[in-house]
Amino acid sequence: MSKADLAAERKSQIINATIDCIARYGYNNFSMQDVARIADVSKGIIHYYFLNKEDLMMAVLERVAGDIESLLAGITEKTQDPFEQLRQMIRVCFDIVRQKREYYCINMDFWTQINQKEKVRLAVAKHYAKFRGTTAAIVQAGVDSGVFKPIDSAHAASVIIAIVDGISLQWLFEESSFPYDDLIKTSEEIVFRFLLK
Repeated sequence: MSKADLAAERKSQIINATIDCIARYGYNNFSMQDVARIADVSKGIIHYYFLNKEDLMMAVLERVAGDIESLLAGITEKTQDPFEQLRQMIRVCFDIVRQKREYYCINMDFWTQINQKEKVRLAVAKHYAKFRGTTAAIVQAGVDSGVFKPIDSAHAASVIIAIVDGISLQWLFEESSFPYDDLIKTSEEIVFRFLLK
């Protein structure tokens, strides 16, 4: 294994351990020693790859957001139908919350930091902009092809994301009170009622 491959693998190992720590203890309640223990490395190794805890946390945010963005980007490759793309996007977003719960919980932990840490606020805003852009492109393709009514695609994207985030948060707080599959169906119905002619 080359030095570059080893370095990439070690960084990934540390980021994964940090994701585990955030999921277990929360954004502010873990130490670099916790990360070192879970990653099975020394604290010195962590500091070799990451300047400080903030640098490590930004790498975690990039990983989590990047993984989610990659899942969403794959949707447009599977079908050219905007209706089906949007339906798949909504389902993938809800599946992320259910199947990769720690990712969504980590995102929530980052949201709590946006008033204290400008760097975090800007990074979260950048990722939401990408998410809105992906969603808006699907909506615009639907408008252009006549599948969706003429509508401001950026506005529609914000509404769609708000629906997904709002329902996901409620389910995470009290999942036993919400039949998740029914909520997904209802969300789709609301979105398509909003968009279809």
